[in-house]
Amino acid sequence: MKKTAIFMLTAMALAGMSALAWAQPDYSNVGRSGLHFLKIGSGARAIGMGGAYTAVANDASALYWNPAGISRIKRMEFIFSHTNWIDDINHEYIGLVIPGGLMGNFGIGATFLTMGDIQTTRIDDINTVMREDLGEGLPAYTSSDLALSLTYGYNFTDKFSVGLTGKYASEKISEMSAGGIVFDVGTLYKTGFKSLRIGMAILNFGPDAKFSGSDLQYETKDPTMPENFAGDYVEITTSPFPLPLQFKLGLAYDFNLGASQMITASGELVHPNDGNEKILFGAEYCWKNPMVELAIRGGYKYDPDCYEKKSSMDNINGGFGLSRRVGTTRVNVDYAYTNLGYLENAHRVSLGLGF
Repeated sequence: MKKTAIFMLTAMALAGMSALAWAQPDYSNVGRSGLHFLKIGSGARAIGMGGAYTAVANDASALYWNPAGISRIKRMEFIFSHTNWIDDINHEYIGLVIPGGLMGNFGIGATFLTMGDIQTTRIDDINTVMREDLGEGLPAYTSSDLALSLTYGYNFTDKFSVGLTGKYASEKISEMSAGGIVFDVGTLYKTGFKSLRIGMAILNFGPDAKFSGSDLQYETKDPTMPENFAGDYVEITTSPFPLPLQFKLGLAYDFNLGASQMITASGELVHPNDGNEKILFGAEYCWKNPMVELAIRGGYKYDPDCYEKKSSMDNINGGFGLSRRVGTTRVNVDYAYTNLGYLENAHRVSLGLGF
């Protein structure tokens, strides 16, 4: 009876939050949220399946996709993921899952996004020989993003799991920054019908953020005051912006093709607060033998916000993975490719270790 009550309360809470996430705006919200690096997926396996991973989430990358997924991990797992994003942008993710037995499982994660130097430019000063509009004589600046997270996952029953992540996320450009506390909540449910699973997650739930910093401060002087008057410092107040909230609902099913082969198929609906609904599909073929496991993956994301004209290859994902036991450690190496259409193609590699 207690487990049923907990299940009902959790379902009601998620239903309330999802109703808020699914509320339709009166206009398009594309591009109206900030801290977009939180939407860049981590882990080559999940990306190879098109990001349709909410109901799969059975490795350390669940720390990003669905925190409930870590509750079913039986031993310590580590993941490092590198993404060669568009232009000179690099995205790194590090995660560790620590089983806690009857207490549940715990996880820590860190996301880093870095890019090359950006040249400062200003309106050209005709009193100088330098071209300030081309950046001559002006320093470069940098931009970076950071997220640090703590996750807890717990199995209420052998079928129903929940997870919660609290993280601090920040975005910095030159001497301005914005950030705050963000939460993810997720559930996983084994339906009992063969291997069918249902996953649900709400990601990046938190208050609006806004930029502040010394780049928004400047000194004003009153010409009627004496020359030794230091003046007053004024700070420009920026408008707050919402975080990239996402509500995800997914299904996953395993097709056993014998003792050594399996296909995992997944589908997912995504509703963000800064765009239209997305539909994701993914599949993974896995072949096992005593020496090594080989996986081949593919996926597709229907995203009407990307661009007006799409080719048949845009938003196609693909990848592969190798898994091998070395002593008592399971080593996983994965690669994923994403066709970003007009933008450069993205490449991901990740390393997973199970102790």
